[in-house]
Amino acid sequence: MFQHTSACPDTRSITAPCSRCDLLLGLEGVQVEHVDRDDALMVVTVSTPPQPTGCPACGVIATGRGRRPRVLHDVPGVTRVRVLWRQRIWRCDDTDCAKKTFVEQVPSLVAARGSITHRAIAWAIRQLRHEHATIQGLARQLGTSWKTVWRAVVPELERMAADPARFEGVSTLGVDEHIWHHVDPRKQSPKELTGMVDLTRDEHGRVRARLLDLVPGRSRKAYAT
Repeated sequence: MFQHTSACPDTRSITAPCSRCDLLLGLEGVQVEHVDRDDALMVVTVSTPPQPTGCPACGVIATGRGRRPRVLHDVPGVTRVRVLWRQRIWRCDDTDCAKKTFVEQVPSLVAARGSITHRAIAWAIRQLRHEHATIQGLARQLGTSWKTVWRAVVPELERMAADPARFEGVSTLGVDEHIWHHVDPRKQSPKELTGMVDLTRDEHGRVRARLLDLVPGRSRKAYAT
């Protein structure tokens, strides 16, 4: 059975926002309405503060048409965490506008069609980079599927890989060949790769030992390229 935890004790309604709960949750752009928790799951219901909203197509102030519940996977704590976002639905009253109805978006919270919060994606990438986590392990902690986690982290990993700033400060480069033993020989995916590792020492003489890239092939040409 879920145990309901209301908002701050000085509020009269269980759906009234609570600044202390908002601070504890730490999600920008939304306010906590209430929290439910059992031994396996905590559900935090949130919504955006009321404010005028213009139609994204024509700019006319829209009329509210209720809300729809949208469940998001968030960073796990003692239990798994779900953010239940009561997403607002809007109607454009301009008869000449083709938009008609639309739903609010909170880019700081989650992608338009995403199901994992942005901060949970950042948490997952930190776990992959620094804690030797696996996608399957992250999916288990988040309570979702391998594909859902992978689809969420890949765009951010690609963005980070394309950022040339990650090569700044590299003064010692280690190179090694690698063979993927588990690659299906019937498929065309690369099996032989060249790995490049940052072996630069910090001010205390410790080696960073961070992987910079893996490129297909293990020839002189692959390394030079």
